[in-house]
Amino acid sequence: MFKKVIAGVSVCLVVMVFAPLSALAVSRYEVLQIGDRDDWVEALQEKLHETDYLKCNPTGYFGTDTQNAVVQFQTDHGGLAVDGKAGPETRKALLGDEYEEIDSSREVDGSDSQQAESAPSSPSSAASATALNPGDKGSEVSDLQQRLKDREYYEYPSITGYYGPVTTEAVEKFQRTNNLAVTGVMDAECLSLLKSEGSKYYTMYPGDSGDDIRAMQDRLNELGYFDATSTGYFGSFTTSAVKSFQDANGLSVDGVVGKDTRRVLYSDDVKKGSGSGSSESPAESSPSGSSSSSSGNADVDRMIEIAHTQIGKPYSYGSSGPNSYDCSGFVYYCLKNSGIATSRLSSAGYSNVSRWDTITNVNSLQAGDLVYFKSDKSSSVSHIGIYLGGGSMIHSAPSSDGVAVSSMSSGYYARNFLGAKRIF
Repeated sequence: MFKKVIAGVSVCLVVMVFAPLSALAVSRYEVLQIGDRDDWVEALQEKLHETDYLKCNPTGYFGTDTQNAVVQFQTDHGGLAVDGKAGPETRKALLGDEYEEIDSSREVDGSDSQQAESAPSSPSSAASATALNPGDKGSEVSDLQQRLKDREYYEYPSITGYYGPVTTEAVEKFQRTNNLAVTGVMDAECLSLLKSEGSKYYTMYPGDSGDDIRAMQDRLNELGYFDATSTGYFGSFTTSAVKSFQDANGLSVDGVVGKDTRRVLYSDDVKKGSGSGSSESPAESSPSGSSSSSSGNADVDRMIEIAHTQIGKPYSYGSSGPNSYDCSGFVYYCLKNSGIATSRLSSAGYSNVSRWDTITNVNSLQAGDLVYFKSDKSSSVSHIGIYLGGGSMIHSAPSSDGVAVSSMSSGYYARNFLGAKRIF
């Protein structure tokens, strides 16, 4: 028995001596994990997206979606540690011939290597003092939730300290209201603005879209001001209904749903309407505010409203609706139902229509523009969508499980933007 104990101790000593030359020699910088943000993460995401493990578009940020995709890949490939971290073995198995060793001097989320060593390796704690992400938890998240609650974005009754879906939704509303890229991630810029006196209270503007817009439309409908189908898009018909509501309830008539309008809208002593928000049909309504269309064209609102009614419809190659779409089929459906005479073209075909003006500068885009993109591996047009304003577009893609709103401000679409066609 004594000899067995001695032998066991000897084995442990041997492992401790030689482990640094093998598994234990893996540096923190060779492992991609939750909280990281750089080109290495984006390359990993692109391969996970290409192999259908990652459903969302590559962003360069290693969040919970990427972690779950890595876990599934590791589970499907025996011999890999299932830990949700992309170390050398996982990356070799995934990338194959494309595998490269990570430069140990790489920066993680804009921090130098010394700061990166102190970054958390799991979603159980806040990512850093200057950025908070879905999956984080702790006192910094509690402080974030309280600040969002003070500005009426966070509607959950208690402060939980966990950055889950409710907090993510609150962050997205904050970003939308304050004209920031809507990512759901509270980065340094967002945090700085939230802590300043210049941050706005939760407000819904013409041109906005989301579940909260749909809920607002439902409430206006219930009160007799909105006689149309709730779409989740704040178009001209919704603006008209809001103005009617504000006028009837003694509020400033600006068509914007800010703090005072929301308070009255959801109060018990609100004045009800006559049962119809407007005598106009949604397709004939006047244009919405500047957030929706800088051109002030009612046709833009009409097309965007139609596009929003299709959100959630699945992607299907070659389909042009009304039950499923590919990217160009979705654009064709929206154009056709907006009264625009055009043939059913491919995404490349729409990008070559000579009668429409070509826009090459992403900063010059207007709501209603048809935006088109290449892929990382080709210079040809391979995808198209409809620009909504605020750095977002609505489109149909496999990565978004069909018709959805996606950001163009970073990641895959920002990198592969080629141009746009202005049809109005």
